[in-house]
Amino acid sequence: MNRFSTIIIFTILILFVITCALPPVGTKTKLTEWRKGVWLLGDGSYAIYTDTHYFVVMVSGDSASANIYCGASQVRYHHKGMARKQVIRVRQFPGSALAFFKENVVRPDNTEASLEIDTSLFAPNTCNIKDGIIYDSITEETKDYILLSTCNGDKEKIFSNGVSVYLPKEGGEFYSYRIEQLR
Repeated sequence: MNRFSTIIIFTILILFVITCALPPVGTKTKLTEWRKGVWLLGDGSYAIYTDTHYFVVMVSGDSASANIYCGASQVRYHHKGMARKQVIRVRQFPGSALAFFKENVVRPDNTEASLEIDTSLFAPNTCNIKDGIIYDSITEETKDYILLSTCNGDKEKIFSNGVSVYLPKEGGEFYSYRIEQLR
């Protein structure tokens, strides 16, 4: 073998070893990155996920029969699922009075109290709720999607390509599309 061939083979071998040595992307990282961004739901509502928060704005109907929902939640991602705790909710169903909820998470130093979670509450095929924190558990994971078990037996499939589908226990599919990815 000539010197040039030896250098090429050695370079390919080094690149192969470096590629194999890179750690695989973990479940928590995938869930965080695939979820993060501005999402447009099929009914024209918006959801925004960041590294630590989740916001929803939904309005339908008309002024005589308004269906309004606005919420802000703290979020924690984990390799077993996603925990969320609502801190602000404004809700009105058609024909009902406007209702709201607010939990103060501001500490005396004007910072936000962190969301402390109990990771033992994540269990495949379940959604647990404790102390106002909802634990959506990972039921299935592939290279293309993560399937979360959410409340009431519903599921949500979050794809790597910026598509999400909500799967109610009663049937049906409700798609959301990430229209802006946050870094």
